[in-house]
Amino acid sequence: MIHRAVLGSLERFFGVLIEHYAGDFPLWLSPVQGRILPVTDAQLEYCKDVANKLKKYGIRAEVCHGERLPKLIRNAEKQKIPLMAVVGAKEIETQTVTVRSRFGGELGTMPVDDFISRIKLAIENTTSL
Repeated sequence: MIHRAVLGSLERFFGVLIEHYAGDFPLWLSPVQGRILPVTDAQLEYCKDVANKLKKYGIRAEVCHGERLPKLIRNAEKQKIPLMAVVGAKEIETQTVTVRSRFGGELGTMPVDDFISRIKLAIENTTSL
Protein backbone atom coordinates (compact mmCIF):
# COMPACT_ATOMS: atom_id res chain seq x y z
CA MET A 1 0.00 0.00 0.00
CA ILE A 2 1.32 3.45 -0.92
CA HIS A 3 0.59 6.19 1.57
CA ARG A 4 0.64 9.85 0.60
CA ALA A 5 0.21 12.59 3.16
CA VAL A 6 0.32 15.60 0.88
CA LEU A 7 -2.64 17.34 2.48
CA GLY A 8 -1.62 16.30 5.97
CA SER A 9 1.79 17.85 5.57
CA LEU A 10 0.23 21.00 4.11
CA GLU A 11 -2.09 21.28 7.10
CA ARG A 12 0.84 20.81 9.47
CA PHE A 13 2.78 23.48 7.59
CA PHE A 14 -0.04 25.99 8.02
CA GLY A 15 -0.36 25.05 11.67
CA VAL A 16 3.35 25.70 12.21
CA LEU A 17 3.13 28.96 10.26
CA ILE A 18 0.19 30.24 12.30
CA GLU A 19 1.91 29.19 15.51
CA HIS A 20 5.17 30.87 14.45
CA TYR A 21 3.48 34.22 13.74
CA ALA A 22 1.00 33.79 16.64
CA GLY A 23 -1.70 34.98 14.24
CA ASP A 24 0.18 38.26 13.75
CA PHE A 25 0.88 37.80 10.05
CA PRO A 26 3.07 40.21 8.07
CA LEU A 27 1.40 42.42 5.48
CA TRP A 28 2.11 40.12 2.51
CA LEU A 29 0.62 37.06 4.25
CA SER A 30 -2.28 38.59 6.17
CA PRO A 31 -5.78 37.49 5.07
CA VAL A 32 -6.99 41.10 5.39
CA GLN A 33 -4.22 43.51 4.47
CA GLY A 34 -6.12 46.74 5.03
CA ARG A 35 -9.26 47.98 6.66
CA ILE A 36 -10.95 51.23 5.65
CA LEU A 37 -12.56 53.02 8.61
CA PRO A 38 -15.02 55.91 8.13
CA VAL A 39 -15.29 58.52 10.88
CA THR A 40 -19.07 58.63 10.32
CA ASP A 41 -21.48 56.89 7.96
CA ALA A 42 -21.39 60.00 5.73
CA GLN A 43 -17.97 58.85 4.47
CA LEU A 44 -19.09 55.27 3.78
CA GLU A 45 -19.47 55.65 0.00
CA TYR A 46 -15.94 57.05 -0.40
CA CYS A 47 -14.61 54.21 1.79
CA LYS A 48 -16.26 51.65 -0.46
CA ASP A 49 -14.69 53.33 -3.50
CA VAL A 50 -11.24 53.18 -1.87
CA ALA A 51 -11.75 49.51 -0.93
CA ASN A 52 -12.80 48.65 -4.49
CA LYS A 53 -9.73 50.43 -5.85
CA LEU A 54 -7.50 48.45 -3.47
CA LYS A 55 -9.18 45.18 -4.48
CA LYS A 56 -8.67 46.06 -8.14
CA TYR A 57 -4.92 46.00 -7.47
CA GLY A 58 -5.09 42.67 -5.63
CA ILE A 59 -4.91 44.11 -2.13
CA ARG A 60 -7.17 42.35 0.36
CA ALA A 61 -9.18 45.17 1.94
CA GLU A 62 -12.53 45.66 3.63
CA VAL A 63 -14.67 48.48 4.99
CA CYS A 64 -15.70 48.33 8.61
CA HIS A 65 -18.31 50.72 10.04
CA GLY A 66 -21.18 50.95 12.49
CA GLU A 67 -19.18 51.73 15.63
CA ARG A 68 -17.35 54.78 16.93
CA LEU A 69 -13.93 55.32 15.34
CA PRO A 70 -11.82 54.52 18.44
CA LYS A 71 -13.62 51.19 18.78
CA LEU A 72 -13.11 50.41 15.07
CA ILE A 73 -9.38 51.11 15.44
CA ARG A 74 -9.13 49.03 18.62
CA ASN A 75 -10.99 46.12 16.98
CA ALA A 76 -8.69 46.24 13.94
CA GLU A 77 -5.63 46.21 16.21
CA LYS A 78 -7.02 43.30 18.24
CA GLN A 79 -7.72 41.40 15.02
CA LYS A 80 -4.14 42.15 13.95
CA ILE A 81 -5.03 43.94 10.70
CA PRO A 82 -1.73 45.36 9.36
CA LEU A 83 -3.09 48.62 7.89
CA MET A 84 -5.99 50.92 8.70
CA ALA A 85 -7.05 53.82 6.51
CA VAL A 86 -9.17 56.38 8.37
CA VAL A 87 -11.48 58.52 6.26
CA GLY A 88 -13.16 61.72 7.42
CA ALA A 89 -14.64 64.76 5.70
CA LYS A 90 -11.20 66.31 5.14
CA GLU A 91 -9.94 63.13 3.44
CA ILE A 92 -12.92 63.08 1.07
CA GLU A 93 -12.36 66.73 0.22
CA THR A 94 -8.69 66.12 -0.64
CA GLN A 95 -9.20 62.56 -2.04
CA THR A 96 -6.75 61.09 0.51
CA VAL A 97 -6.66 58.61 3.40
CA THR A 98 -5.00 58.84 6.81
CA VAL A 99 -3.02 55.64 7.30
CA ARG A 100 -2.23 53.82 10.53
CA SER A 101 0.06 50.81 10.59
CA ARG A 102 -0.03 48.19 13.29
CA PHE A 103 3.76 48.01 12.98
CA GLY A 104 4.67 51.69 12.59
CA GLY A 105 1.82 53.68 14.10
CA GLU A 106 0.51 56.80 12.37
CA LEU A 107 1.88 57.11 8.82
CA GLY A 108 0.09 60.33 7.92
CA THR A 109 -2.26 61.43 5.19
CA MET A 110 -1.56 60.38 1.61
CA PRO A 111 -3.37 60.17 -1.73
CA VAL A 112 -5.05 56.82 -2.41
CA ASP A 113 -2.72 56.08 -5.34
CA ASP A 114 0.36 56.62 -3.15
CA PHE A 115 -1.18 54.35 -0.50
CA ILE A 116 -1.72 51.63 -3.10
CA SER A 117 1.79 51.92 -4.51
CA ARG A 118 3.34 51.77 -1.01
CA ILE A 119 1.32 48.66 -0.16
CA LYS A 120 2.26 46.96 -3.44
CA LEU A 121 5.94 47.77 -2.89
CA ALA A 122 5.82 46.42 0.68
CA ILE A 123 4.10 43.22 -0.50
CA GLU A 124 6.63 42.70 -3.30
CA ASN A 125 9.54 43.17 -0.89
CA THR A 126 7.79 41.19 1.91
CA THR A 127 8.28 44.10 4.33
CA SER A 128 5.87 46.07 6.49
CA LEU A 129 4.60 49.51 5.57
